[in-house]
Parts: sequence; C-alpha cells; structure tokens
Amino acid sequence: MHKVKVNKYYHGMLSVRDYDCAKGMKLGGLQIAHKGKVVLEVSPASLGLALVNNKNKPTKSKFPPYKMYKLVDFRFTQKDEGTEQSELDLGGL
Repeated sequence: MHKVKVNKYYHGMLSVRDYDCAKGMKLGGLQIAHKGKVVLEVSPASLGLALVNNKNKPTKSKFPPYKMYKLVDFRFTQKDEGTEQSELDLGGL
C-alpha cells in the first residue's frame, strides 16, 4: 500500500497526483494522510475508476524536470477527533 501525505483540504476534497494513484494501484491501494493521520484508504479498483473518470486539466510542475501531472480529487468529510479512518468503496459505479 502506497502512503501519500496531503497538506491541503479544500472544499471537502483531498487532491492526489495521478502518478501517486498509479503507483498505489500497483502496490495494492493508497493511504491518504492528512494532519499526520491516515484518513482515507482507497482500493486499487477505486483508484482505476478515479483515474479514468478524472476531468482535471494537466498541470506543469514548477520544479525540474517539469513533468505534467493531473490532480485526482477524493471527497472527504472531516469528523470529530476521535473517529476512525474512512475507506472509499466505489463498487457500485
């Protein structure tokens, strides 16, 4: 399972780069950490659907080697401090 740290929580979304999602698919899933805690686990099947249905435009990196990437958004709702982590399941899509 590939672990990614996300610093910004914007309008109920956590955004991860597409190459991190592809790496997570190869490694059996993706764990998204926010504020030092794993808040979301995404299965490889859900990552595949998220990559196929991604409508975000490509962005050019600001640092060399200036690769192009897309941000893949995952909806996440923050709850009280004592709650468990969430798991994303897109099996019905």
